[in-house]
Amino acid sequence: MTHESIDKFRLMAPVQLPGLIDPQHLESIDDYGDYALLTYSLAEPAPLYKLLNDMEDRMNLNILYHVSVPSVRNSEQHACAYASPSMQSMFKLNVQTLNGDVVRLVYVYVFESIEVMLEYLKDDLDRHLRMGRVLSQMKMSTLIADFM
Repeated sequence: MTHESIDKFRLMAPVQLPGLIDPQHLESIDDYGDYALLTYSLAEPAPLYKLLNDMEDRMNLNILYHVSVPSVRNSEQHACAYASPSMQSMFKLNVQTLNGDVVRLVYVYVFESIEVMLEYLKDDLDRHLRMGRVLSQMKMSTLIADFM
C-alpha cells in the first residue's frame, strides 16, 4: 500500500467522518500490502446505534451489516460500513461493542484497489452473517452493483 493513500485518508477523514475519526486518537497503522488498517479510539465511547445513524445519514456511508454475536458474558454487536467507490474513497469501517452497547474503537481499512476492496467486503459480509443474529444486512447483489 502506498503511503499516499494512507496520508490521503488521514487528511480527509476528519472532514468526511466528523466525530468518528480524530487524528489525535490514531492508535496504530498496519500496512498489509493490499490494504492498510488504521485503528482509532473514540474520544468518547458512543452507542452503536448512534454511530450507525451518523455513518449512514451524516457521512453518506453504506451499512454492510449489523450483527448481534453471542459471547460468554453478553451479546456483542458488530457492524461494518463502507464508502461507495463512486465517491472516490476506498475504505471500510468496522466497529463492535464489547461491554454494553458502546463502541470504543474504530477499525478503518483503506484500500488502493477497487477489486481488493470488493473482495474484502464480500468476505467480511459472508463471515459475519454466520456469526450471530443478523439485525441488518446489504444484499450481496446490491454490494456488487455498487462496484460496477
